[in-house]
Amino acid sequence: MKEYDLVSLRSFVAVVESGSFYNAAVQMDASSAAVSRRISSLEAALGVKLLNRTTRQLDLTPAGQQYYQDVLASLTALEQ
Repeated sequence: MKEYDLVSLRSFVAVVESGSFYNAAVQMDASSAAVSRRISSLEAALGVKLLNRTTRQLDLTPAGQQYYQDVLASLTALEQ
């Protein structure tokens, strides 16, 4: 069973909200490659594609949109 951690979840949210791996990496003080690996590992652990990536665009898949909403709710609950 593959697992993921809180850093991966925060990375996913950062990528979605910033619109790029580079911007998310800057926010998280990490490399773009590290953020990309976290998202890939998260997708592998979940067994679903969360993001459609091209060289010019980054879009959430339908599963990614639902997961983003779920992760936001979870992170909000943890912060409270």
